[in-house]
Amino acid sequence: MKRGLPVLGLLLLLTGTTVAAQTAAPPPQITDLDQLLQSVREQQREQRELNRRREQQFLADKQRQASLLAEARRDFERRQRENQPLLVVTERNKAEITRLEQALEDVVDEMGDLASTFREFAGDFSAVLGQSMISAQLPERAEQLHDLAAGQGQPTIEEIQSLWLLLQEEMTEAGKVRLFEAPVITADGTAQQARVLRVGTFSAYREDDFLRYVPETGELLVLSRQPAARYRSAAREFAAASGGMAPVTVDPTRGSLLGMLSYTPSLRERIEQGGVIALIILGLGAIGLLLSLWRGIYLSVTSLRIRRQMAEVGNPRASNPLGRVLLAVKGVPLDEEELLQLALDEAVLLELPALERGNGVIKLLAATSPLLGLLGTVTGMILTFQAISLFGTGDPKLMAGGISQALVTTVLGLVVAIPLLFSHSVIAYISRALIQRLDEQCAGVLARTAEEREG
Repeated sequence: MKRGLPVLGLLLLLTGTTVAAQTAAPPPQITDLDQLLQSVREQQREQRELNRRREQQFLADKQRQASLLAEARRDFERRQRENQPLLVVTERNKAEITRLEQALEDVVDEMGDLASTFREFAGDFSAVLGQSMISAQLPERAEQLHDLAAGQGQPTIEEIQSLWLLLQEEMTEAGKVRLFEAPVITADGTAQQARVLRVGTFSAYREDDFLRYVPETGELLVLSRQPAARYRSAAREFAAASGGMAPVTVDPTRGSLLGMLSYTPSLRERIEQGGVIALIILGLGAIGLLLSLWRGIYLSVTSLRIRRQMAEVGNPRASNPLGRVLLAVKGVPLDEEELLQLALDEAVLLELPALERGNGVIKLLAATSPLLGLLGTVTGMILTFQAISLFGTGDPKLMAGGISQALVTTVLGLVVAIPLLFSHSVIAYISRALIQRLDEQCAGVLARTAEEREG
């Protein structure tokens, strides 16, 4: 039984081999074990022959692959020797490429800084040109500069040259006097095309009107309140001058001072700020000045007549105080010295009221004006404190009215009092001088009378 198992396995193997071989060519029919054994031996022999041929083929292929490998190594070494100079060039080119890449990065960084600097400077310069009066003459520059400042990417050579030309143009025009046509906004808000005279970047004139440049709109505006007439006439003469040197008034603050004229109150507005008390002070001042003027003229004429009378003492006239005093004692006997003295005193006393008339009124007005100014100050402060109590101190404009009244009335009181005091002093001095001259002449009359009586 044990011997039959190997034989059965061998039979199965041979049967499988036989089945496999039948796919190619149908094998002869095996009828006994001898044929099976013979078939197995033939197949083993064939298999050994096939393996031998395969081994020989493998060895041949191995030798051929070794020769191919050796040939490939020889070819690699040859090409490596040939490529050795190219490797040096490649390494050199690689180093050059690295250097150029670094240089390119530096240039790109610098160009980035240039672009940001260019755009920033263009924006700042655009703001400067917006404030410049030259923009009223060259309004197209604003749009060009805006395009340069708002651009993207790297600036081109043309853009850099355009910015440089605009800067050079601004510096050149700032030192020139130009006449050009431009729209001018009048005080009533209407626009008129007018011939404008520009003096650098400081001032502009239309005929004899000063103009103010408005940066927000780029327009020239006629000032609602013009400077003094002498400045306007100088501007008109400067515009009419054909050459040479001519005086002209410029605003070094580029319109700030002229703009302040609109906010500076005039004399009439100042007086209105003072209220009723300011009008009373001015009325009293006018009365005092008229009275002083009248008294000054009267005393001057009287002094001139007394001088003429002194030159003709023997021919007294009633047109002057001295003549009337001499006429008052003309019929008095010379031996009546006491009666003569009384007559002279009476005549002088009669002339004193005319010579001193109005002095007290002028002095009273001079003393009253500061008091009225103080009264206006007190009332103004009362109004200020009332505004503070009602609205607080948040808005100074609410307190400006009371403070203006307080200050204006004080100023007007002093302005009126000072000339009235000087006028009173001068008039009082002239009147005292005339009275003293009358007393001297009276003493002279008594002295001559005594001499004549003794003679």
